Amino acid sequence: MNFTFSSLEHGTCVVKLWATGRYGFSLPKKVDITTPGGVSCTFLYINKKLSMKPEPGNRMIVRIAIGAFLAGAPPDGSTIEIDPDMPPYAGKLTPVRLDAPRAPMRVRPGKSHARTRSDAECGTTT
Repeated sequence: MNFTFSSLEHGTCVVKLWATGRYGFSLPKKVDITTPGGVSCTFLYINKKLSMKPEPGNRMIVRIAIGAFLAGAPPDGSTIEIDPDMPPYAGKLTPVRLDAPRAPMRVRPGKSHARTRSDAECGTTT
């Protein structure tokens, strides 16, 4: 997941969320924030607390990382661990869509909809 946000101090920054596991639900999660000047900072989220509160979602983790970045995290390339109790960024996040083509849909050959094709696809005419 990629986002951009705007700050008065840094301008428009790019945020990349690296989530592990299938569909991005596993921990740890890494958030990279890069300023227009090329300065970057990395945040790592690993929930070590046992609590009854639900796990924050991916967007909330991004907002917490941005809040820590704007609070004065050192942009020296070091990895900073964030806590879910830190104050999140309250501004607007803009999702960035990549222009890369999507992967083709996978269909098992035994399924009925995989065997039915139109005449145009088969190359035959009636």
